[in-house]
Amino acid sequence: MLQKINKLRFFFICVLSALGVNTFAQAIVNIEDLRREGQIGFFTNISANLNASRGNRDRDFYSLQLRFDNNSESTESFFIFQQSERKSNDMTMDESTFMHGRYILVGKEQVNWEIFAQYSENPFRNYKKRSVLGAGLRYELTKTARLGAGLLGEDETDLAGKSMQTDRLGFYLHNVYELAENISFNPTIYFQPSLDDFENDYKTSMILAIDFKVNENFKIMLQYSSFHDSDPPMLAEKTDESISTMFSYNLSELWKD
Repeated sequence: MLQKINKLRFFFICVLSALGVNTFAQAIVNIEDLRREGQIGFFTNISANLNASRGNRDRDFYSLQLRFDNNSESTESFFIFQQSERKSNDMTMDESTFMHGRYILVGKEQVNWEIFAQYSENPFRNYKKRSVLGAGLRYELTKTARLGAGLLGEDETDLAGKSMQTDRLGFYLHNVYELAENISFNPTIYFQPSLDDFENDYKTSMILAIDFKVNENFKIMLQYSSFHDSDPPMLAEKTDESISTMFSYNLSELWKD
């Protein structure tokens, strides 16, 4: 009976994954879900998403993500690179590039200190490019819940070429709920208000992910994300939603003897 339930769960996740790839754009990258907190060593991970259809309209979509982690007992660091593109009848409809690096000082208590840098290009969305440099702390609320707070400097260029620089506070809350032995639900909420205009200039993100662990190295993830900008560029919507799927394989075993 238990085996049948697990098979049904696997089928359910795969169906939702296929729907997510076909219907929506690539979701926001969730940094919290990609951490290897407490794991010592060097790790490499590659994730890929491929989809194509042919008929009255030809559609192609791909996304690729590479991640490198180097962790010790006193420090943790990781770098993430992601590239995605969507085409319809050989015309590019959507593309994006994302890079994120983070260095963490592991505290003896429940507080870790970290610095990070991020760069992204997404010319068919709200901004042509966006870079962020920041620092802050990350507090262990419970065994699975984390609260973060810090300061960040934001440099954005919209589709018309207008550049804007903003200093912001950054807050986030992340937790992990075990739905079954190999399935987890990971919600994350971000809130980034401007230091100069706290009430009228802020950005929020909500990321809801379901992870299905097939084995020690292979994982399937379905993710819903919602991004809200209270003061977006001209002609841009304030809220952007997406659903995506990702098939992830851990390459770390390749480096072992």
